[in-house]
Amino acid sequence: MDTAKAIKLAIANVKREGLTDIFPRPDEVDLLRSPLFEKEVAKHVETRIKGNSLSGLKVHPIQHVLFPKKDPFDFRRAALMQPIDTITSLALVLSIADVLERFRPPIAKKYVFSYRLKPKDGVLFNPRYNFTSFEQHVSERAKQARTKVLVKCDIASFYDRLNLHRLESTLLGLPLEKPRVKLINELLLFWANRDSYSIPVGGNGSRILAEAALLSVDDFLISHGISFCRFVDDYRFFAPDTKSAHAWLTLFVERLFLEGLSINPAKTSLEDVSSRRVTPLPKVPSPTAEDRPRRETDATRLIVGYTGTVPTKFRELSEKESIELREEDLQETIQTFKTKVVLHPDDIRRLLRMLVAKAAYAELSILPDVLDRFPQFTPMVVDLLVKKTDDIPEATRERLREYFIAKLTNVERVPEYILIAIVRLLGAKGYECKASLLELFRNLKRNAGSFIGRCIIDALRGLASRNDALEIRQYFNRADVWERRAIIRLVDAHLSEEEKRPWLKNVKVHMADDIFAIESFEPKKK
Repeated sequence: MDTAKAIKLAIANVKREGLTDIFPRPDEVDLLRSPLFEKEVAKHVETRIKGNSLSGLKVHPIQHVLFPKKDPFDFRRAALMQPIDTITSLALVLSIADVLERFRPPIAKKYVFSYRLKPKDGVLFNPRYNFTSFEQHVSERAKQARTKVLVKCDIASFYDRLNLHRLESTLLGLPLEKPRVKLINELLLFWANRDSYSIPVGGNGSRILAEAALLSVDDFLISHGISFCRFVDDYRFFAPDTKSAHAWLTLFVERLFLEGLSINPAKTSLEDVSSRRVTPLPKVPSPTAEDRPRRETDATRLIVGYTGTVPTKFRELSEKESIELREEDLQETIQTFKTKVVLHPDDIRRLLRMLVAKAAYAELSILPDVLDRFPQFTPMVVDLLVKKTDDIPEATRERLREYFIAKLTNVERVPEYILIAIVRLLGAKGYECKASLLELFRNLKRNAGSFIGRCIIDALRGLASRNDALEIRQYFNRADVWERRAIIRLVDAHLSEEEKRPWLKNVKVHMADDIFAIESFEPKKK
């Protein structure tokens, strides 16, 4: 894919899906709605890439925020990347993505269900191939007469342990421009602080590279006639007996070792599925070495979060799910929760969805007790509260609001991802608390986190007065890039033209290289 097309596709994807599916969609993304600004961004990115050097890319170091996975005290490091860096890196990867897709297992063979390239309307991946279709396929294959043992396993800390030098070697073995591969590798090493391991979590560019890193593993399994499928690093093997299951798993472990990877023993299991009902399924062709390379016209897309992760967004219920949950005994479920010492993530999700299905919003008063025992659900709970504000009784909202305000009294013991969620709530309609947000902002330490300062300023923008804007403006010179852009927008919104104009002139000088900052208060005109 030529560079200009890759840049255009990268910008379209960012406009459609934001910078990442982990952090809230920042205001910077909406600036790309302007065709003139979009054109300027494309020009900047093209200039950076044409330099063909790490210094020419002008990227910023990556910051990280921990976000919860499924188990208590299990987190993933989400990458916080500047908008222009996101577009630049994504464009670089997209410029080789079409070649990578051609060398992946054929989509029709149903080996790999993750992130199959098929760009359309700003979406990069084929929506037919995702984690849901992966699970459906596993269920169907497990019911086949020839499948007696289902092996479940995944790669331990896949994104964090991915070896960048081995990834580079894989890419250099494909018909790709070597300078482009070298530039991508230099960028990844820079972001990894030269540690030779890990790719940023949260962006589509990393998803494409992660799939490329497993090309050799997929080839190996296919060449050995192993019946398998996977979604990213989640693998399933469909063995005819226990002996084959152990042999296949051993081969898999040995091959991963060559890539510097290993399976997660705690998440590896062999399941007897011989008694499952057999359902007719089209015969799967025997895998052969001729499975690739080949042309592929039907590709992929997929952004549904991460497997094994506590969700941060509340997904609306389907009609069928609502009907089923309304049949459940809510009070019995609540009483069970009150007696449990340790809560299970699936039970918490079910309780929240049951409360919504039954419109029992007054019962949301149980949430503080739930969150005290499983705080990882705070982002999802906040998302639910914001979306259902008008349905929740005022008294319940007030109790929940006071609970979250109290959480801010000992900020040093509150993880950043929870602080971000609380700040979002206290800046939202129905839960506003400007005083608490201002107090948090004034007392915020520089080591409090990578993104919390930006989130506080964003939350205050709809609540601030002129005096608040003047106070926050004084923080500008000590702020990071994310915070500076938020301060600019807040000042621009709350100070008069005469009062803000001189200050913005200085900002234009100090941040001349940040086109997103300039565009936020001085948009391009025809």
